[in-house]
Amino acid sequence: MAAQLLGAAATAVAEHLPRVVATLVVFVCAYAWVTRETRAPCAPAAVFVPSTSTYPSKAYTASRKIPAQQLIDDFVQGRIELRDAVSGLGLEGMADVVSFRYDLGLAWRAARLLLAASRPPPQQQQGGGGAEPDALRSDTLLELVLGPDRLPLVGYMRDGMPQQLEDSLDIQIERVGREYLDLGPDDRLLDVNAQWGDLAVYLAHHFRVPTCAIVGTASQLAHAVNLAGESQVQRFLRYVTGDYRAIAETLPRGIPLFTKVVALDALDAVGPRGIPLFLQSVSEAMETGGRLLLQTTTTPSSLGRSPRRQGGMWDASAHGPSDDEPGLGGRTAEQPAERWWYHWFRQRYIQPSAGTSLLVSIEDVMVELQRAGFEVLQLESLTTDAAMTAAIWCNRLCAAKRQIEMELGEATYRSWELYMSWTQSMYARARLQKHFVLAVKRT
Repeated sequence: MAAQLLGAAATAVAEHLPRVVATLVVFVCAYAWVTRETRAPCAPAAVFVPSTSTYPSKAYTASRKIPAQQLIDDFVQGRIELRDAVSGLGLEGMADVVSFRYDLGLAWRAARLLLAASRPPPQQQQGGGGAEPDALRSDTLLELVLGPDRLPLVGYMRDGMPQQLEDSLDIQIERVGREYLDLGPDDRLLDVNAQWGDLAVYLAHHFRVPTCAIVGTASQLAHAVNLAGESQVQRFLRYVTGDYRAIAETLPRGIPLFTKVVALDALDAVGPRGIPLFLQSVSEAMETGGRLLLQTTTTPSSLGRSPRRQGGMWDASAHGPSDDEPGLGGRTAEQPAERWWYHWFRQRYIQPSAGTSLLVSIEDVMVELQRAGFEVLQLESLTTDAAMTAAIWCNRLCAAKRQIEMELGEATYRSWELYMSWTQSMYARARLQKHFVLAVKRT
């Protein structure tokens, strides 16, 4: 009996072995093709240079692209540096010298990002601001990079670029209050993600509008209260400390409904699954006919997942950027792969809770606004403005290198240098998009 079973097994193996071998050969060839070395139009040394004379530079002087993982490791560990870091445009040629091919390592990282995005966003502790890295809570880093106002607002860089970023931010803030929200003394304004409170203080001071601002941490609250005292707008401002992703639980009970709401980059920490609930909670806090202004970062639908869903209204093939659209440079296999590498690096080294822009396009945001009872009135692209603003932030980061290294360490500075330069490059090449979305509550 045993001999018969062994004979049958041997026959089966002999019969299927050629198919198994052929399948393995196909997989090995496909993997070798995907992970093959690609020729760079210029040597990587045109963008990156070894920071020490002892580090082998053959890989960077050759004509082959550098694997993305090797680049990140070398940069974070201080073995290489940007050749043109101080200009803020050091990574404009990154796509030409870095290989963002799909491989098993990237597949594993992408699976972890998708798993994290599929979970509900974690709730923050009351007044705790969430488990963000120390660098994001550092007064020194944010003030040196974003400026004394620490505004995450994108500057207005059109009609002749202002000499100072602060001038372009003043123009943008004026547009937010007057053109978008059309604020008046009879309005009630909610600043959902007030952060350090500068935007809320300016709008309350300039338009004399009663304002409620949600801040996340004790240090942000202290800065906002001090700024409100200096501007003498305490009677117009009310601060609430808590998680802006849970507006119903954060706002005090009995507070009147708001006529205007502003949310700068609030969606980025909400998560793809949390957007419908977040927008619904914003709608419930507003009067019918009230205005909502979002500043949001998204991925172009031609590089991200298709927004076609049951009940969806948008078609990515009709509304997403095309392959031959200027600025995109034609779609290649490396473009979506770079998106995964960038977001993995951001969540690994910079901001673990920020994942919305990875899987969400601007079409998705507009669809969810309509489902929450909003009508989109205006959509304005800020991508070019964001690239120019990020270039200025890169300049400031490089200028404050020694101070940041002393307070937060060399590894933190190098991570932020790569992050800021990479972000500027993503905006400049339209791999990331920034928009103002103005909507009005209809139901």
